[in-house]
Amino acid sequence: MPGGAPGDPSLARPPAARAHGPALTVFAGAASKPALEVLAAVYQSKTGTKVDVTYGGSGSVLTQFSQERYGDLYVPGSDDFMDKAEKKRAVIQSSRTVLVYLVPTICVARGNPKHVRDLRDFTRQDLRVVIGEPQSVCLGAIAQEVLTQTGLWEKTKPRVVSYASSCEEVLNTLVLGEADAVVGWDVFARQQSRKVQAIALPAKLARPRNIPAAVITWSKQPDKAKGFIKFLVSDTARCVFKEHGYTVEKTLPK
Repeated sequence: MPGGAPGDPSLARPPAARAHGPALTVFAGAASKPALEVLAAVYQSKTGTKVDVTYGGSGSVLTQFSQERYGDLYVPGSDDFMDKAEKKRAVIQSSRTVLVYLVPTICVARGNPKHVRDLRDFTRQDLRVVIGEPQSVCLGAIAQEVLTQTGLWEKTKPRVVSYASSCEEVLNTLVLGEADAVVGWDVFARQQSRKVQAIALPAKLARPRNIPAAVITWSKQPDKAKGFIKFLVSDTARCVFKEHGYTVEKTLPK
């Protein structure tokens, strides 16, 4: 998912400051990457603490840090995977904090050249569909969920040309013309407004999700990790998230 510094010069990516103490290790779903890349640099500039972020499918990075019993912070692409982390006791439940909100949607190329109207079109033979890997990518799990609810999952599978390994890859396949339609996030159309167009799902299918953060159970610097979470919900961070198209208010636009 493409990033870039926000428009406000005061929030532009700062030069790296000299690191103080151990770096914070963050495992994050790629849905947060555009803003989190900037915020990690801003935080280092403000505090001297380096933030090392590993991005990928939310399930993949959860498996990685759970097996290694290593890391300080988990920032999955949706609340569903944080629920899984809590069940595995891989995060400290009391530290869980919502950062921003997302809504699943159909995403197509700007101008909708394939004339996609709704999920039923995902079964068309002329449509190249890409979804996230359901077991490891939040958008993949959501795509499987909504297509199953509508009775379209089995009919859609033959149209799936690839299963993306992260939310970022879901978006990139559309931007690069490798897919005609994807189940994506509403933020994709705001981040790539010249190339991507969103088609709303029915309200009963478009349950709002959120990107949360929580301290990893095995963190050796939990107070420092909590400090980074506090920064991620600060006014500075909210401005960065807004600049990258995320919704920061609990009341979501209809």
